[in-house]
Amino acid sequence: MDSFVSLLVDIKCAVNSQAMTQSIRKSAGVFLLSIMVSEADQKGVEVEAKDVAADREWISLVPSKEGMGSWKALNFGGEGDTTWKEGTLTIEEGAELSGVVFTGKNLPEAPYELELEARRTSGVDFFCGLTLPVRDPKTCVTFICGGWGGGVVGFSSLDGMDASENETGSYQAFKDQEWYKIRLEIRTDSLKAWVGKRELVDVVTKGRKLGLRFGDIEKCAPLGLSTWQTTAELRGLRWRKLLE
Repeated sequence: MDSFVSLLVDIKCAVNSQAMTQSIRKSAGVFLLSIMVSEADQKGVEVEAKDVAADREWISLVPSKEGMGSWKALNFGGEGDTTWKEGTLTIEEGAELSGVVFTGKNLPEAPYELELEARRTSGVDFFCGLTLPVRDPKTCVTFICGGWGGGVVGFSSLDGMDASENETGSYQAFKDQEWYKIRLEIRTDSLKAWVGKRELVDVVTKGRKLGLRFGDIEKCAPLGLSTWQTTAELRGLRWRKLLE
């Protein structure tokens, strides 16, 4: 009788052990599967992050070798000479407007940020007139640095008003021969601008009319650099995409 009871206990233990082994195997399988899924998700995130990083790489607009590259000197009548040399664009003082227009393929598309350095070497008016696309390649504005007698900074035009008239305009003191870093953030519904470390413009443009001032500045579209009765040097022009 004792032997029979012992046999039943052994059988029960074996059954329980087998059931436990199956449970452990099942749990281990679920655990391994979750690790595999987690690793796959992580790889997906890494790939997506790499794609985003690639999309946000800086794109230089400076000619890669001596010469004008993808830039063309503009004929305004009485304009100064324009030359690219060792990564720096020199725009000589003209009777009025002088400048260049970009004819390449790497045209910025909103949302994006753009930066460059500029300095006035002689003259009394704007040393950086940066015309650029905003909502689309046909809708452009001009960022003015040092206009209207040498100190106005802002965007032209908003609702038909120049930088000297709209809320983006402010007066800043600029020194000749001193380099100033300019950074712009262009989105379909807003514009921001920094000169040095100072944020000078932060304006919502949704529902507002954006465009260029009527006249020769229109020749700078969709992307151009210009000065007014001023000799200037500009360098380090580049842009990259912003996250939506």
